[in-house]
Amino acid sequence: MRTHAVAAGLGLSLAISLASVSLPLKADDFSFHEVGARAAALGGAFTGKADDISAIFYNPAGLAFLKGVSLKTNLALAKRTIDATMPTLGTTFRSSPTEYLQNIFVAWQPVKRVGLGLGYFSPYNFDSTWGSASWPWDEVSSAAGLRSFFYRAVLSVEVLRGLAVGAALDLVSTSVWWHHSIPFELGNYTLPSITKTFSHHDLRGYGLGFTASALWKVSPALQIGARYQKSVGVKLTGMNSFTNSIEYSYDSVPDPIQPYRTVGSLLNMFFVPQSVTGKLNIPREIACGVAVTPIPRLSLYLDVLWDKWSQLGLWEFRSVNTNENLSPGFTLDYQEFWGVSPNYATQGAALVLRDSREFKAGLEWRLGRLFAVRTGFARHESSVESVDRSPLYPDLNRNVFSIGGGYEGPVFSPYSPDEAIGQLSFDLVVRYASASASPSTFPGLEMTYGANRWVMGVGVGFSF
Repeated sequence: MRTHAVAAGLGLSLAISLASVSLPLKADDFSFHEVGARAAALGGAFTGKADDISAIFYNPAGLAFLKGVSLKTNLALAKRTIDATMPTLGTTFRSSPTEYLQNIFVAWQPVKRVGLGLGYFSPYNFDSTWGSASWPWDEVSSAAGLRSFFYRAVLSVEVLRGLAVGAALDLVSTSVWWHHSIPFELGNYTLPSITKTFSHHDLRGYGLGFTASALWKVSPALQIGARYQKSVGVKLTGMNSFTNSIEYSYDSVPDPIQPYRTVGSLLNMFFVPQSVTGKLNIPREIACGVAVTPIPRLSLYLDVLWDKWSQLGLWEFRSVNTNENLSPGFTLDYQEFWGVSPNYATQGAALVLRDSREFKAGLEWRLGRLFAVRTGFARHESSVESVDRSPLYPDLNRNVFSIGGGYEGPVFSPYSPDEAIGQLSFDLVVRYASASASPSTFPGLEMTYGANRWVMGVGVGFSF
């Protein structure tokens, strides 16, 4: 009977986990996503607390204090809006995708004071998508994004009473995409209309990283935690493909072999799909946190986070072929006749980031033994100076407000109502983030950006 009830609880968590893994995640800033509904309700201030299974992300050392076997998953639905306004014309362009955020954690304490854990989460992502047909800056970017997935294996040990240390090995999967336009002109002939092709980059790569952490339970009323996450270099490989507008199907130019050639055919011969490479770094991160319980039902949390985004690297992708070998069908005879040579082996856009900080604070009030209400606030600093803010990644200063609640209590066997067979946790959170209008002085792309985001999340966990 106990086995059936345990299986039912694990099945509920696993069902949500499997459903969430297949959902995409989009965001307009690298580190907006908080891993876990409970921590998100506390503004993300969880490094000094780390008393549930999401410690795998926030502070792996916390697993040393968790008993038994635990499984937890979190799923969030969000709506993000970012506006780009041209002050001189008063024209506003908007991007407003729906987002799905997910993570899964499993932990086990095989012996007292030793914790093991596995986690799957996606803390660093962004997506800037400008779908308007009148978007004027598609040469820089019409859509771009980065998505990172961490597969983390954790070992934590309580080395002294109340003091635990943790170590984690990270396998980081990163995918990158970038869509932009490339102007096309002939040196020896004038094309009938302004012509461009649309370039699409899709790359993926893997890297290995390491995370270390500590959690010290100074007293029942005070805990201190810290986490260090090493930077991870990711070598990317993928494809660069091209598409052309149908409007060029009716334009034509002289041809050295036949009477004429359509511009669309010329573009297809000039721009050929390529295998490409790149490299980016998931940055080093340091987090410190404190948890204070001044009275039994009230807990206060505070975190400070440093991200070294200046390590990210160049937004630049290179073909495995050189310029001379990009377009085998576009021979020297064609190049001399039209006065143009393939020159798109390296494509990139300016992405200059600075190191940034996040300040997070949370409050939790226990409504008796089983229920709690939570609220939080976070300040995320922009990682982009105004002179570097472009449509590729218009990162802004953000204020994040959150509120939520949770239940944590025993699960009883359906066959024996007095028999507790495990612990169930259920968390809800609502977050709202706002970014006030911020100017960009990027040369030629002077605009004002603003953004907001709503997030609703749920977490379900079971332990026994």
